[in-house]
Amino acid sequence: MYIFIAADGELSLQDSDNMRAFSIREDEAGSAARWLAQMATPADEEQHYWLDADAVLNLSGRRDDQQWVKQFWDMLTKVEAYGYSDMTNKRVKAHVDQT
Repeated sequence: MYIFIAADGELSLQDSDNMRAFSIREDEAGSAARWLAQMATPADEEQHYWLDADAVLNLSGRRDDQQWVKQFWDMLTKVEAYGYSDMTNKRVKAHVDQT
């Protein structure tokens, strides 16, 4: 699954059934900081961001799909031990794919 940032700044969640990966992809390289400001903060490295998990759910369009939402939170719980989620603050860490 990944957040796609279109050139006009529109955000969408793509490949939402893939619970084994999570990243950010940009239509225009270097645009993540500008367009993610409402839902993310830069992480320790420049190409990683902490995203509000509820905002990601809102992008999915599947917030009412209880099974999908459960799988999403289960994914975040599993990756917390590796530093890719923070369940206390309900956020997920993602890197910007370099294409």
